Amino acid sequence: MMQALKAEYRKLFTVRSTYIILLIVLVLLIFFGFFISGWRIDNSDLHNPGTLAGDVTGAVSTVSLFLGLLATLLMTHEYRYNTIMHTLTLSNSRSRTLLAKILILSGLAVIFTIVIAVLAPLLAVAGMNAHHLKLVPQTLHFGDLLWRCLLFGWGYTMTGLLLATLIRNQIGTILTLFIVPGTVEALAGLILKNNVVYLPFSALEAVIGNNRYSGSITNIHAAMVFMAYLIVGWIIAWTLFLRRDAN
Repeated sequence: MMQALKAEYRKLFTVRSTYIILLIVLVLLIFFGFFISGWRIDNSDLHNPGTLAGDVTGAVSTVSLFLGLLATLLMTHEYRYNTIMHTLTLSNSRSRTLLAKILILSGLAVIFTIVIAVLAPLLAVAGMNAHHLKLVPQTLHFGDLLWRCLLFGWGYTMTGLLLATLIRNQIGTILTLFIVPGTVEALAGLILKNNVVYLPFSALEAVIGNNRYSGSITNIHAAMVFMAYLIVGWIIAWTLFLRRDAN
C-alpha cells in the first residue's frame, strides 16, 4: 500500500498543473482576503460579529472548486496520456490503486482546507489594519466551522475524483464539475424551488452555510444528504473501475 501511496503522491506533485492551480489559489486568496474582505470591507461588515466566520466559509467555498479540479486531473491525466495501464500493472489490486488516490487526495483536502480557513481571516484582518479600520468583536464557533469547512473541501475533492473515475475523459469531467453546480442545479431550482437543496452540490453548499438555504435544511441534514449521494456514487464508480477495461 505504501508503494501505491508514494506513486500517487509523486503523480500529484510532479506535474506543473498542481503548482499552477495552487499559485492561482494563493493569488485569489490574497486578493479577496486582504483587498476585498479587508482593505475595501463595507462599513456594515465592520459592525457584524459574524464577518470573519463568513470570510472563512466564503474562502473555503470558493477555493474547494480548485481542489476538485486537482482531483480530476490526478485521475484523467492517466487516461489522457495513457499511463493508466502502467499504474494498474504496478499493483495486483485495482482497489488498492483507487484507495491510494482517495487517501492522498483526502490528506491534501484536509491540509489545504485548514490552511485556507486560517489564512482567510488573517489576511482580512491584515487588510483592515493596513487601512486603519476597526472590526467589532467577532463570534467564531471553531468546532462548527471546522467540521463544515472540512466536509466541504473534502467533499468537493472526492466529487471531482468520483466524476473522473466515472467519465475518464479530462475535458468532459472538468466541464461536468463546472457546469453541474452552477448551471444544471440552478436551472433545476426553478422547478424544485427550495427542494433543490436535496441535489448533491446544493446540499454541499448548504453544509457550508449558503444563505439561499437558510431555514430550508440544517447543516447536519444537508451533510447526510450529500454523503448519501457520495456513497452511492462511489459504489457505482468503484464497481466500474474494477470491471471496465483500462482504455
